[in-house]
Amino acid sequence: MVPGIDPKVDYPFKRLFGSVRNEALLVHVLNAVLRPGPGARVEALEFLNPFTEKEKLDDKLAVVDVKARDQAGRLLNVEMQMIPRLHFPRRLLYYWSKIYSQQLQEGDNYKLLRPTVTICFVNAVLFPAVPAHHLAFRLWEPEQAFSFSDDLAMHIFELPKFARTPEELADPLELWLYFLRHAETLDTDALPGPLNVSPIRQALEELRMLSQDQIERERYEARLKVQRDAISLIRDYESELVQQREKSLKQGLEQGREQGLKLGLVGRIQFSQRLLGGAVTPEEELLSRALGDLTQLADQLEQDILKCGR
Repeated sequence: MVPGIDPKVDYPFKRLFGSVRNEALLVHVLNAVLRPGPGARVEALEFLNPFTEKEKLDDKLAVVDVKARDQAGRLLNVEMQMIPRLHFPRRLLYYWSKIYSQQLQEGDNYKLLRPTVTICFVNAVLFPAVPAHHLAFRLWEPEQAFSFSDDLAMHIFELPKFARTPEELADPLELWLYFLRHAETLDTDALPGPLNVSPIRQALEELRMLSQDQIERERYEARLKVQRDAISLIRDYESELVQQREKSLKQGLEQGREQGLKLGLVGRIQFSQRLLGGAVTPEEELLSRALGDLTQLADQLEQDILKCGR
């Protein structure tokens, strides 16, 4: 049977890897990504934001990442991004910092801080100049070649770069990357040999159950529509933003730097306001404001738009 469910969509992704009953699946994924040495394997997890059947996923601001703590106290944040937003690396760093800093209460000792790992699967190419599909970032001193701290680790997987065939899959991580890319069309009754293993079969069975439950299928279709609409919105927005910034640069050269920058910011602000469905501030009113105020407003509106596609 072909499930017809894309696990990259937020609802099935969190149901697969954020459910307490599917703890073994997330444990398998984490060990596949982290490749821990002896004594450092993930054995058990505490879900910090577990998926539940009653979880509200019918709005654009739904929380769809998976946060967990392993038996050693490490904090693990796993998420799927169908399309990266503007300032995506900063976004990842910001959310990593929130998870890391929220470990301590006022007066707590810094020694209580535990390593925090972000794992992000991206259905897009972030770094086209780099052929590798798996990039692992750390705090590193390049000249002396040593780590500042092991508390920060970010693993980014650019799924479009992963083009292995089933016969070429060599380890558990590659099985999961193939699963994320192709599970929607895999026939559970005729799995290629390397994929015919317990964790992958369990994940496909979860997708099959989701596809056959009318209510669950409707939730999936609703989330798929929201996600497609958000992707379309962000693409249109980013395209318009590039044009606005090019216009700003041109105006800056022609009319003077500050006035040109103001005009460019006005275009960004008004376009963002239209996308958000609110009132559009007149150009004259915006131009009367200080450059710093316009920059702050434009950045805030852009963040509001990006949250709508989260």
